[in-house]
Amino acid sequence: MGKLLLTIKKRLYIFVALDFIAALLFGLSFDVQYLNIKLISMIAVFMMLYPMLTGMAVEKVKKAGRNYKLISLTLFFAFFVASATAFVISRTIFVNEPELALGIILVGAIPCSNMLIGWSGIADASVEDALVIAVIGLLLIPILSPFIIRFSGGPLIPIDAKSLFLNLLIFILIPLIFGYFTRRAIIARKGMPYFMGVKKYFPGVSSLGILLIIFFSVAKVAHQVVGHPIVFLQVAAALFIYYIIQTTLALLTAKLVHLNYAQGMILILGATASSQAISLALAATMFGGMTVFALAFKPILQVLYILFLIYAMGPRIKRFLDDEKVEVIPAL
Repeated sequence: MGKLLLTIKKRLYIFVALDFIAALLFGLSFDVQYLNIKLISMIAVFMMLYPMLTGMAVEKVKKAGRNYKLISLTLFFAFFVASATAFVISRTIFVNEPELALGIILVGAIPCSNMLIGWSGIADASVEDALVIAVIGLLLIPILSPFIIRFSGGPLIPIDAKSLFLNLLIFILIPLIFGYFTRRAIIARKGMPYFMGVKKYFPGVSSLGILLIIFFSVAKVAHQVVGHPIVFLQVAAALFIYYIIQTTLALLTAKLVHLNYAQGMILILGATASSQAISLALAATMFGGMTVFALAFKPILQVLYILFLIYAMGPRIKRFLDDEKVEVIPAL
């Protein structure tokens, strides 16, 4: 089982693609319209977020990076610039598709959390700063995201801001509390080496929750998707345009404020990546339909894009940001 979880973690985009196809076939072969996936979604949400937040050392934030300019700039991009970009795309590409438009709005309103730490490590960026940004961003989601979603998506679909706030609070607060005490209990009883040994399996368990939500959500809209295949291209185009705009704006800003590569890549990743687990969970429990579909294969596109960004564009970004001696933002 452990090997399977590690494989799912490393090849999530492949499993999402297979899960997506299987869900379409299942939805076309069986009548699943009567299914109420809210309970399934809640179970999947806990599967996604509980392991993720168990592995996140929230208490280390006070000891981590102190590049306040970088942290505040990245959070500004992650919430406000991202939501503005998503708003423009939702009103252009999806003029007559409010549920798909709302899916893109969720992408911009809910930034990436713990995966920012993982991507930063792969990209040789500033992991300490990524930790601080991830934790603060996670805590800000229940506060800022409901307002962003209500403002951007309210004209498209009726949105209960109070329910939105409560759902996000439940999604994040309960797994965070359980995860914090689980982490402390494991370390106290088994020691840190044991915890680090089992921690590597947590992302795989979280991925199972993502696959569960995708399967049942996509199965319910299978007939709509097959009946309108152009929707694949629309959603893919919208997501890639979003990623490219965010990457470009973040890269130019990093150059303008003289961030080096290690810091600039944090800004780019924080501005580009969005939370797969929380946005999917919110879509499945509050909106459903084509909003879930718009987010269902985002993990495939996002993983492929960020891998391209790190490995193909990373050396060019490094040369662009480090082509002259720049002043690193000092720790205050």
